[in-house]
Amino acid sequence: MTTIGFSLPGTLTYSSLQRLLPLLVAADSAHFTAEPPALTLLCETTTDPISDQVAHTLTELGLHWQAQTVSSSAGDGDTPLYRHADAVLTLIVPPGGDLPAELPAKLAEWNLELRALRRLSPRPGATSGQELAVEFYLDDWARCADRRSILQELATRWEVDLTLAPSDSKRPRRRLIAFDMDSTLIQCEVIDELAHRAGVGDEVAAVTARAMRGELDFRSSFRERMSKLRGLDAAEIKAVSANLSLMPGAAALLRVLRSQGHYTVILSGGFDYFAREVQSMIAIDEVHANHLQIIENQLTGDVDGEIVDAERKVMLLKEIAQREGFDMGDTVAVGDGANDLPMLGTAGLGIAFHAKPRVRETAPCAVNIASLEALLYVLGAPA
Repeated sequence: MTTIGFSLPGTLTYSSLQRLLPLLVAADSAHFTAEPPALTLLCETTTDPISDQVAHTLTELGLHWQAQTVSSSAGDGDTPLYRHADAVLTLIVPPGGDLPAELPAKLAEWNLELRALRRLSPRPGATSGQELAVEFYLDDWARCADRRSILQELATRWEVDLTLAPSDSKRPRRRLIAFDMDSTLIQCEVIDELAHRAGVGDEVAAVTARAMRGELDFRSSFRERMSKLRGLDAAEIKAVSANLSLMPGAAALLRVLRSQGHYTVILSGGFDYFAREVQSMIAIDEVHANHLQIIENQLTGDVDGEIVDAERKVMLLKEIAQREGFDMGDTVAVGDGANDLPMLGTAGLGIAFHAKPRVRETAPCAVNIASLEALLYVLGAPA
C-alpha cells in the first residue's frame, strides 16, 4: 500500500468533511493535520480510484490541493492513531448497510475535531456479507462522553452500532476479559430452560426477565426461581446442556482473543455445570458460577456456596485481576443484564452486549446490532 497526501490551503470545514467522509471511509485510513493543513490517505495504489474521487471532490468544493505519494511510514509511523486523539468512536454497519449520512452532520453539530479515521474491515463491497467497521479519532473526550446517550439513540435509529470510549481504552495490550454467560455467550437463560422442563417455564421466565431489567433484586429473585426447580430430575441438566447454542460470533471472538494472549473468564449468575460446558466449547480460561445442589438425583431448589450476584461478580473481577497481575484499567467486562451493571462500571471498559434497555442506557459502551465477533472492533483488535 502507498500513502497519498493532499496539501490543503486551510482547515477542512465540516461541510466539506460531510462530502468527503463516505470516500474517506473507503480508504484504509485518513489523517488530518493542521500545520501544514493536509489530508493523508492510505490507499492500495497511487492510481487508486479513491484518491481520484477525493481529488475530484476537493476540486468541486473549491479547495486547491496538491497530491503527492509519500512513504507509507511517513507521518505517524508505528505510533497508534489513538495516541493522537482523546476519544475513539467505533462505527459498525451491518452487512449490506450504508454509512449514515447523518453521522458527519452530527459530528459537525458537536463541533468536535476529527483527527483521523481508520477502516477496520475490508473495503466496502469487497466481500459479500462483510460489515463495515470504522474508527473515528476525535478530540475533547469530556464533551464526547456527555453525548453517549445521543449516540445510543442515533444507533437505534440507524440500526448500527456506535460505541464511544477514551482513546486510552483502545491500547493494544494483554487484557483480562470477563463475560456473563446467559444471553451473552449463549443464546438462552439456562434457569428458564430448566424451569421449562420442570413445568414452570413461563412463570420463571417472567421473573428472570424482570430481574434482568433491574426491576427485582437479583439475589431474592434468584432464590424464588430456584425454589420452583425443587424436585427436578438431575438428568434434565445434561439434557439442557446438550442443547446449548453459542451466541453468534462467540467461537470466533474467543479464538482471536486466545491467539492474542488475553485472559478470559466467565462470571455468571447461572450455573457452573453449563459454564464448564461453554468453557470446553470455546476455551475460556476460568469460570465462576453457581453450583446446583443435588440430593438423590434431584435438584433441591438451592445452590451450594455463595450466590454469584452483581456484587460477587465485581469482587471476582478484582480478585482475578490482582491474582493474574492486571491493572483494573486492563480489564474488560461484557454482559447483558442489570446484575452485570456494577461489573461493567468497575472494569476498565464495560460493554453491554444486546442488553436490556436499562443496561444499554447505563453501560459505558453498548453493542446492540453486531455479533460477538464484532467486539474485536470495539477492543481495537480486529482479526
